Amino acid sequence: MITVRATIILLLSLLFIQVLPGEITATYTPANSIYLQKGDEVMVLPNTPAGTFPADKYVIYLGTINIYKGSNDTYYRPRLFNYFNSNKIYVYGPHVGWSKDHSFFMVYAKNSMRNDAFEIYINNKEAILHDWSDTPITSNPFIVDLFLVSHEPTSRFDVNGTYYIPEGTLGSFNIVVNSDGAYGGQIYVPINGQTIPPDGAPPPTTTPITGGGIGAPIPGIPVGEEPEPLMFQVDIIDYCPFNLNQAFSQTGVKVATTTITVVNGQQGESYNIKIRFTNPQNSPNFTLRPPNKTYGYDIPYKLQFGNKSNIVGGELYDWENLSFGGDNSRDIYVYEVNKSKADLAPAGEFVDTIQVEIFNTN
Repeated sequence: MITVRATIILLLSLLFIQVLPGEITATYTPANSIYLQKGDEVMVLPNTPAGTFPADKYVIYLGTINIYKGSNDTYYRPRLFNYFNSNKIYVYGPHVGWSKDHSFFMVYAKNSMRNDAFEIYINNKEAILHDWSDTPITSNPFIVDLFLVSHEPTSRFDVNGTYYIPEGTLGSFNIVVNSDGAYGGQIYVPINGQTIPPDGAPPPTTTPITGGGIGAPIPGIPVGEEPEPLMFQVDIIDYCPFNLNQAFSQTGVKVATTTITVVNGQQGESYNIKIRFTNPQNSPNFTLRPPNKTYGYDIPYKLQFGNKSNIVGGELYDWENLSFGGDNSRDIYVYEVNKSKADLAPAGEFVDTIQVEIFNTN
């Protein structure tokens, strides 16, 4: 079962690209997932529109390079300096109509100054990303999408099969450019914050082509994009603080509403989860206490979730028939607050922190 907590602190790392005069920088983002896709269906916006590749070839998207330049910068012939890459990119798995269990793919690039995709040779020390002319790069950023393209037609592959690329096939690279049109002024371009030595030598670390690292194998490659995993998003709207006098009765007072959003579900399907409520004491009973005091004077109360009363801390409860795109909400109530203990409580604020967890049982 997969646990999802109600309150999650997300640390979002944003990579800000600040292009300064006289500074050329680059980023590389490997593909999130690797899969075979018919060529005419491949689309990586904004640079590679659908129809860039032929329909009778399978294509694997590998990642995207962006090269940024300052307003006064001019550069030529961006290219990969390649490391640890195989001669041919062999993809292994079931093949239809022949005895081999593999076929080879070529590496292609599609850049933002050309309408076509073209083959590059990452087994060579250098692989040009545009052309060898003295035409300056005017696109900013200069975008290059990298792909593998099958030599064999799509009919040679099993649509229900899975494929893999062996260890040591796809290595790493640096990026170099020339600062003038006469093949002079070779410059290494820092990728994702690489450090370029003061003498202009290659950076000490290279950039892996795949997210798994230099030469990492790629197992379990499906035909067609894998469906996004079923997930559940938990949102809680709380109505605290509340008036304690309203919570002495059996009816109690509404303190929060929990909403579950089904992500990547299907219309018309229903989904089931389990939900658990816990407190800082990991106790089956719920209590109000002074802030930041896990132990000490407490005021017991009961918790109700939807129509289920007397919730026990730490126990799992079913929440069934959740729908994709529907209203999956239940209210949380505090009731039967212990009045005698409340009357004797010292003056001040009393609180409780309830952690809500859901478990995907589908």
